[in-house]
Amino acid sequence: MKHVLLFSSILLALGGCSLSADTPPLAEQRSNLLDDDSDGVINARDLCDDTPLTAVIDNDGCPTYLLLESDNSIRVQFANNSAIVEPAYREALDKMAQFLKLYPETSLELQGHTSSPGSEDYNQDLSVRRAEAVKSILIEQGAPEARVNIVGLGEGALMLPDNTETTQLVNRRVVGRVKGFKGEFKEAWTIFTQRNQ
Repeated sequence: MKHVLLFSSILLALGGCSLSADTPPLAEQRSNLLDDDSDGVINARDLCDDTPLTAVIDNDGCPTYLLLESDNSIRVQFANNSAIVEPAYREALDKMAQFLKLYPETSLELQGHTSSPGSEDYNQDLSVRRAEAVKSILIEQGAPEARVNIVGLGEGALMLPDNTETTQLVNRRVVGRVKGFKGEFKEAWTIFTQRNQ
């Protein structure tokens, strides 16, 4: 009898409960939680747009870069008292121009140098003319002009003591160094492949 009364009490208690819940309020989105470049970092935190899909990314949504062993620089030697670029350097300058086009975040600084014979003012001017000659060939080959800068150092930064004809030849140069190049990005490993049909 006690069990029947207890069961009846439980049924009466349950009968007063609603079996449906109120609809929860809609959450208001205050930040852009989309990921337009599909790199796994939301737009609100992503510092690098259009990240390559195969790149390993950091917490800011930017690709992780590999340090490269290749030397991204050029060196052009000049005859005495000359600012004429010899044809032998054309291929290296063409490769540098293509590199600058391929990596728009980079720039190139061309440093013009001379040997010590001659006046300091003349050598300063000659070093600028040498750097300008190299820059002009790079621009002809398609390098963006705004990203090629020149510095004339004259005889102020000799590589070797200027006491023989050979050491003077070494000092008559333009050296170009790339700035802003991070290297190739590190690719993510994937087990998925795409079959060509």
